[in-house]
Amino acid sequence: MADEVKLSELSADDIEEMIRENYADIFRYCFWRTKQRSDAEDLTQETFLRFINSLSHYSDRGKPKALLYTIARNLCINWHKRMKPLPLSDETLENISFVEADKEAEIANRITLHKYMNQLPKDQQEILLLRYYLELQVNEIAKTLGISRFAVMYRLRAAMKHLRQDIRKGGSGF
Repeated sequence: MADEVKLSELSADDIEEMIRENYADIFRYCFWRTKQRSDAEDLTQETFLRFINSLSHYSDRGKPKALLYTIARNLCINWHKRMKPLPLSDETLENISFVEADKEAEIANRITLHKYMNQLPKDQQEILLLRYYLELQVNEIAKTLGISRFAVMYRLRAAMKHLRQDIRKGGSGF
């Protein structure tokens, strides 16, 4: 499917392909925001339902991925207004399936990075997640967050600087 599409012209097959291609990323984003699997699943489903419902009246040309993240972001913001989120627990970390016996150093680094990421302001956490974990382009992040590309670049640099300083202070092996 082409990157640039008119959303109202998507066929059922295009929509199904888009869901398959983006479902895991949207779920990971919602899970990162909520720290709760069941709520992340619900928010992911709601994201795609709202996306499909918006197709008939959304006329912007662009990458639908940015619209998906915008919808997911807004749903997560509303979720936070209704729910008090739980911190990411050790049990949750143990359930994440990236663990292999021969990757202990990598696991330790991920846990350490996670610890330092949690110390950043939420807006910096989100921008790093969108750029480096979910691999959105700067333009997509700008559209998702409703800010300029320059603001995205500024926030990315500030977040990376803050993260580097925190890691240096903590004496991590990064």
